[in-house]
Amino acid sequence: MLVKARSLGTQLIVSLGLLVSLFALAQGVSSYRLALIGVNALLDDRLSNVAGRVRDVYEAAIPRDSTGSGNAEDLVVLVWTGHRDTPTRTTDNAVVFDRDTPAGFSDQRANGEAFRVYTLVAYNEVIQIAQRMSVRERAAEKSAVRALLPMLVLIPAVWVTVFLCVRRAFGVLDRLGRRVQAIDSTHLVPLPAEGLPVELEPFVSSINRMIERLDASLQLEHDFIADAAHELRTPLTALKLQADNLRGDIAPGNRERFHALHRGIERTSALVSQLLQLARADAHLAVAAPSDVDVTALVTSVVAELLPIATQRRIDIGAEELMAAHVRATEADLRAVVKNLVGNALRYTPEGGAVDLRVQAGAGTVRVEVRDTGPGIPEDLLPRVFDRFFRVSQSVEGSGLGLAIVRAIVLGYGGTVALRNRTDGQSGLIAEVSLPSA
Repeated sequence: MLVKARSLGTQLIVSLGLLVSLFALAQGVSSYRLALIGVNALLDDRLSNVAGRVRDVYEAAIPRDSTGSGNAEDLVVLVWTGHRDTPTRTTDNAVVFDRDTPAGFSDQRANGEAFRVYTLVAYNEVIQIAQRMSVRERAAEKSAVRALLPMLVLIPAVWVTVFLCVRRAFGVLDRLGRRVQAIDSTHLVPLPAEGLPVELEPFVSSINRMIERLDASLQLEHDFIADAAHELRTPLTALKLQADNLRGDIAPGNRERFHALHRGIERTSALVSQLLQLARADAHLAVAAPSDVDVTALVTSVVAELLPIATQRRIDIGAEELMAAHVRATEADLRAVVKNLVGNALRYTPEGGAVDLRVQAGAGTVRVEVRDTGPGIPEDLLPRVFDRFFRVSQSVEGSGLGLAIVRAIVLGYGGTVALRNRTDGQSGLIAEVSLPSA
């Protein structure tokens, strides 16, 4: 089982995006930690500043007895004087710290809460400025989250930037891919080498050398087909003319064998023509320049050409629906397709049967359908009907190349061809060709 490989561009986008995202996350974590440390340092500095101001200026503003402001965000101020066991002044009687705490910062608990306390010892008094740890933590977290916000915006922006940069870089490959996809035996155009990244130049040079070799190979095949057509058709045509010239000189007892010889020459000529036509179709060698072909007019012409055969076998041949439709092709190729399909239908349809044709157009497609009342084809043999030299019935004269020629021509024009048995209550076969409309 083949596993479809991931796109190189996708792998590069994911790799770069993850790498930059990891760096951004590491930077974000570092910024978060630094923000916490910085905010705590600022708050500590605030506590020491407040303690200094209380000592120098605002001590008299601190009440001697207070039940607290009720605002948990406020600082708690305690002033101890002399050797008293209770604060002389306080902003909250419910909060009392150890007055013997060494000068500086300490963490203490009071009234069931954790506090950050700064103790200032001056003369005969002790000043303590405290702040609830919960307040400090909220302030630190808010500041740290604000520090993370740029990272949260940066990571999606990095992914978008990486995506756009990689897509732009791989745009050259996409354009080259479309040009390579358009290359076939009828469109052998070298890839442009100007303005390419240095890394792609060896690849493009290799493709162009391959195109040159393919072009030379197809030219050799073209020359071989042309030479073979001349070398094979000329002696067969001469042999047929010689046989026609001998027709009047054949003794009555040898005429049956002469007719068998003449039919053999005709079958050989037809087989050689079909082989050359198949080789030309496989190599996409057109006998003329493509043009807009009127499909309806061509189908009518083929029906008129094969009408004597249908009349001789008492087969009703006609058209059920003929819509106006045009395709871009060579008339000889399209005639070969329709003639092979109708010829097959006439060959396998018994006397008294019917062959109906349809030409339909729509949605950028032209569809030609040939429907007969023959015996049809066993379902297990349907996949093989386009194989070369395959014949469903050996009792019916033919070479087994007609449908192979049809498929080669239709595929060369970007179309499709299919055969299926009828399911409308009658026996028979439906051959359907779809081609891009002009």
